[in-house]
Amino acid sequence: MRLGIFGGTFDPIHIGHLVVAQVALEEAGLDRVLFVPAGVNPLKVGRTVTDGSHRLKMVELAIADSPQFGVTSWELDRPGPSFTVDTVEHIREQHPDDELFLIIGADNLRLLPKWKSVERILEQATLLALNRPGEDLKTSCQMVLALYPHINESVRIVDMPGLDISSTWLRDRLCHNLSVKHLLPAEVIRYSEENKLYDDSVSQ
Repeated sequence: MRLGIFGGTFDPIHIGHLVVAQVALEEAGLDRVLFVPAGVNPLKVGRTVTDGSHRLKMVELAIADSPQFGVTSWELDRPGPSFTVDTVEHIREQHPDDELFLIIGADNLRLLPKWKSVERILEQATLLALNRPGEDLKTSCQMVLALYPHINESVRIVDMPGLDISSTWLRDRLCHNLSVKHLLPAEVIRYSEENKLYDDSVSQ
């Protein structure tokens, strides 16, 4: 099986995330995409995020009608920072015979040198890098290949529509009682309202 790994804070999950997963699924010929809500992101220490149980539930609601999408709570269930290398190696242990693909945006591709144990990640998975608005994917890829010239076959570029949607912007709209219709799955909107997740949000 060709398995995509898609990590993120998902606070909240929105249509941009779902489009990324669908495009990656189709363009790379994946059989399944596994969403991985982040625990403690070591590159975002100090940032306040919604409780993991709520973020997990919103992902579950968002992907409920998509049989090729799944979700794992592994990062949320473990203590301490969530390093991508640990997640990839854990999923490798769970799926020893699968071909793994790590789905990332151009912004994360540019930050790759800051990641822990990049070489170990690339031993386990192919990077699927998708362009994002405001990011030069080609330049980011060239920069990474200059630092890691031997990984050329471990990085695949995937083009996708430039949906300029961020969870930060959506939280701000929710905080100010502005509509997020069509930007979030209806079930996610309903859940966030019922649990008052973003009533007192501060734009981050």
